[in-house]
Amino acid sequence: MKRFVKILLGAAVSLALLIGIVCVIVMIRMSRQVDRFDKTPVDISMVADGVYEGHSETDLVKAHVRITVSDGKISDIEIIRHECGKGRPAENMIPQMIDQNNIEVDAVTGATFSSAVIKDAVRNALRE
Repeated sequence: MKRFVKILLGAAVSLALLIGIVCVIVMIRMSRQVDRFDKTPVDISMVADGVYEGHSETDLVKAHVRITVSDGKISDIEIIRHECGKGRPAENMIPQMIDQNNIEVDAVTGATFSSAVIKDAVRNALRE
């Protein structure tokens, strides 16, 4: 019986370790993908009035947005699709982007990757 418990405990520890290693690898990979985004600022006042769509993605987070620009300002940002697991709170930065007429608002804590992907999708839309 003791031997069975030791084997079971060893298997549980090994599984936990494997899951931890996979999580670290995924986080490193996601960080690298986000680091490769073109973060060059977009001068919104130079964007012609109109409706623009943009897309951005990493392995685990995807966003597709529709941006409306009127009189050199962002008048609306619609999230058409946001696949993000638990990163949905990142969508809360959209009103700030509109109010400040700026893409580079603070990321939402706990939804850092989703925040970065949404910002990148908005930048991509406005660069069309």
